[in-house]
Amino acid sequence: MSLATALGFRGRPEARQDARTRVYLKATLLANGRPMPIHILDLSRKGALVHADDPPDPGEIVWVVCKGNELLGRTAWVKGSRFGLAFDSGLPSARLDILLTEGRRALASA
Repeated sequence: MSLATALGFRGRPEARQDARTRVYLKATLLANGRPMPIHILDLSRKGALVHADDPPDPGEIVWVVCKGNELLGRTAWVKGSRFGLAFDSGLPSARLDILLTEGRRALASA
C-alpha cells in the first residue's frame, strides 16, 4: 500500500471545488524530509497555488507550515516554479479567514 493510499488520497486529486482567493503568504514546505521556503499565491479551504524555486514532484505528499498552521497535502500538478496543492482535509473556517486576511494585506502592500 502506498503512503498516498494509506492517507486516504485518491489516484488523482478532485477538481477544484472551492473558490480561491489571491494572497501572498510566506511559508515552509516539507517534502521528502527537506524543508523549503515557499510563497502561497492563492488559497482556498481545500488547496493552494504555490511558488517555489525547487517544487516537489507531482503526487508527492507534503506538509505546509504557515503562520502556525500545519497542513498535510499532495502536489496536484507542477508547471515550472508554480504548483498546486490539494489539502487532505479542509482548513477550518476560522484559520482560513486569518490566513486570507494576512495574505490579502501582504498582497496589497507588495
